[in-house]
Formats: sequence, structure tokens, C-alpha cells
Amino acid sequence: MAMRTYSSILITGASSGIGRALALAYAAPGVRLALAGRNPERTREIAEACRRKGAEISEAIIDVSDEAAMRSWILGEDDTRPLDLIVANAGVSSDTSGGGTPAEKAQRMEDINIGGVRFTIQPIYP
Repeated sequence: MAMRTYSSILITGASSGIGRALALAYAAPGVRLALAGRNPERTREIAEACRRKGAEISEAIIDVSDEAAMRSWILGEDDTRPLDLIVANAGVSSDTSGGGTPAEKAQRMEDINIGGVRFTIQPIYP
């Protein structure tokens, strides 16, 4: 089965793991990738790797649990070039959610893993 072709893709959590792999897989001439990550150095590295494959890149260092920032970023990206695909991939585990008490870590995981998906999809859904 052939993979559908997309020309404008937004990926959160693009600086590592599945998000990074998807960015590299989709990167090609004629494709615009809007990549978000929380680590500036790794986000810059994946953006450069995708540029070398011929993709047009927009990169953002953004907290997916920040609803207003996500809305602004996503709608701006869609205004630049209408999005064909959104991959709400950003996520953390208890090991990567930061310091604090177990309750604080659990809240941060919920904010990112659930709220981040909602804030990625909501702005563009209508």
C-alpha cells in the first residue's frame, strides 16, 4: 500500500524518538515541516537534517501545555501554508517530566501528555 503524500506537516515532540523519525521520514523537496520540540539544540539538529533532505522547515521551541502559545503557533503555521497533517506526538514519562513531588510529576505528565494533545488539535479542528 502506498503512503499518502502530505505537503504541509506539523509535528510536536520532533526533537527525539518517534517525532524525530517521522520528521526525517516526511522530509523531502516540496514538503513543509513545522517542527516543535522542547530542547533547542536537538530541535535545531533535526531541523537541519530535514533541510538537508530538501524540506522547508519551521522550528519552534514550545511548551505543548501552554494553550495560548500552541494556538498562536498552530494557526500561524496553518496561515503560512495550510496543514495537511498534524502529529500530536509530544510526551513525557515520570523520568523526563522534571523534578518535584510525585504528585507534581503526575500533574506535569497529564498537562503534557493529555493537555498537549488537546492543545495541538483544538486550534485547527474547526
